[in-house]
Amino acid sequence: MGTRFDTSWVPDFNTDAGPKYRALSGAIEDAIRSGALASGAKLPPVRELAWEIGVTPGTVARAYREATEAGALRATVGQGTFVRERRETGTFIPLHPLTNLPAEGQVDLRNSRSPMVGQEHMINEAITRVISRGSVVLDDYTRATNDYSTRTALANWLGKGGVVADEDSIVPTYGAQQAVLVAMMACTSGPHPVVAVSDLIYPGFQQAAKLAGITLYPIKSDEHGLCINALAEACRVARPQAMLVTPNLHNPTLVTMPESRRAEIAELARAHDLQIIEDDVYGWLMSSRPPSFPSFAPERTWYATSMSKCIAAGLRFGCLVTPPGRGPIGQGIIQAMNYRVSSLIGQIVVELIESGIADEIRVSAREHLEARAALLRRHLAPWGVRTAEGANFAWLSLPEGWHLAAFDRACAEAGVRVATAGAYVLPGADVPNKIRIALGMGLSDEVFSDCLTRISRILAHPPVELMA
Repeated sequence: MGTRFDTSWVPDFNTDAGPKYRALSGAIEDAIRSGALASGAKLPPVRELAWEIGVTPGTVARAYREATEAGALRATVGQGTFVRERRETGTFIPLHPLTNLPAEGQVDLRNSRSPMVGQEHMINEAITRVISRGSVVLDDYTRATNDYSTRTALANWLGKGGVVADEDSIVPTYGAQQAVLVAMMACTSGPHPVVAVSDLIYPGFQQAAKLAGITLYPIKSDEHGLCINALAEACRVARPQAMLVTPNLHNPTLVTMPESRRAEIAELARAHDLQIIEDDVYGWLMSSRPPSFPSFAPERTWYATSMSKCIAAGLRFGCLVTPPGRGPIGQGIIQAMNYRVSSLIGQIVVELIESGIADEIRVSAREHLEARAALLRRHLAPWGVRTAEGANFAWLSLPEGWHLAAFDRACAEAGVRVATAGAYVLPGADVPNKIRIALGMGLSDEVFSDCLTRISRILAHPPVELMA
């Protein structure tokens, strides 16, 4: 429970500086940062504060609402409005349901993985060559001096994809999710940091934000990605310090943001001093893609990618490209987490890149995905399923008569698990009536085709009670 409101505190704000409600909201947040309003403190009723400071109740109510949306306050029906408590010691991050193993006899089409195109043998041979050379540092921790070759190889690899980066701005990580977490931590500060995100977002990023004590603020999207007007309004209302965007093959909608929208977002980010965190884990499987955000706003873009989708998920290797001069910030956060990425993994990645194996695997993976997507379209085209080159999943709107929970249950009973849109929305947001279907990496064409046949039959026979 929060404490009683300290009536000796009176907001100090300039009513001549823009709308009164916004000035009051800013004053409340300033008081929280300074400690004048303690964590958990109860604010006065709307009418009481309005009378105290000489404004209308509507002004106070709107200020409370804005501060609540920004994550500074929390409102509880029947109890009042409180300063949101700072994170207590210890944080429980539950495993996301999509990571649960399917029941015995069920086929899992929820999780997207890198296509298996014979890379196990190629990677094993690369590991043998690395070890035989004796160049791996195993008697010491990985340091900036002995991971330089890894960062140099990554700079060359990134350059092939149009991402210009110098070695000092590259931070090796254990996958793209860690890279995004490092970026969010580097870009935010204060007791109630906010990061703007798409209204549908990968569940792993939700977990990462919770771990870092960051509030994610959903932004409406359209067929081209994040809506500019919605993002601009969020900057005014929620005051995010950064935005997280997946411009290539957004998960789960498959939207690839056109170059013009990227340029608009970069311009808006500059106007609001907003840092840009780009997740580009899927773009490396596309044959071509628009320029990444470092091309539009290099001074404020934190670019995250990995080899998990395009080479092999088991490598657990990715990287973060920081804005120029900010590499030490990312390296410092990684050092606090796990010191640095294993030298052995780094040298394996160097071998894969410099030998050309990484590019060979990537091309084969793209071809395999296109064949799988074609197979899926043959089964589900009548239902308007959406696929895209380089993507290892599809996006499908359920037909009339089907709701998510019932469809999910019907698929499970038929021995197939799919991901519903509910896994990708933030708490309290509207859930679209759509599902995501992974392209069955690791399954034979026969098994995958059988799963699609089952899904198609289910789509064609909605429950009678929902059709009435």
